[in-house]
Amino acid sequence: MDQLGMALRSAIDLSAKYYAGLLKLSTDYLQSLGTLIVPFTDASGKAATAAPAPPVPPLLLAARAGEEARTAFLVTNSLSQQVTTRVVIRGGEVARRVQSMPETMTLQPGEHSVVQATLVMDASIEVNRDVSGEFAIPELSSKTIPFVVRRLPDSSSAPRSATAGGESKPET
Repeated sequence: MDQLGMALRSAIDLSAKYYAGLLKLSTDYLQSLGTLIVPFTDASGKAATAAPAPPVPPLLLAARAGEEARTAFLVTNSLSQQVTTRVVIRGGEVARRVQSMPETMTLQPGEHSVVQATLVMDASIEVNRDVSGEFAIPELSSKTIPFVVRRLPDSSSAPRSATAGGESKPET
């Protein structure tokens, strides 16, 4: 029976070593995995955060009264199926006067389309006052493309340049 007891103890010791090794391996694995999941820290030990994306500058539609302001932007179908979409223009009264061409488009997956936007500037729009709006392509993205409408001063109201003697003379 002594041999049987020794064999049993050896089997128990072997099982204990096996499960202790497995537990150690699992613990090391989880600790390694934890370093990948926990956010990276900066030199001070604080959790580092990703820098916010810079704001998208707006497209500019600028012209003098009676002239046509133009801008353009690219629309891409990043979906895996064909999409028929429209350009929605949001904003106040002035922004809603902006026309897009095309107004609707059908794009295959990965296909691009250039959208042109125009506005005939009229005297009702205040000079040098920015009026904001945005283009939206709801079928493709929740993001919008901001734009600004600005009426430039008429050429007859352009400022005159001063001469060295303080007199002003018309530009030629």
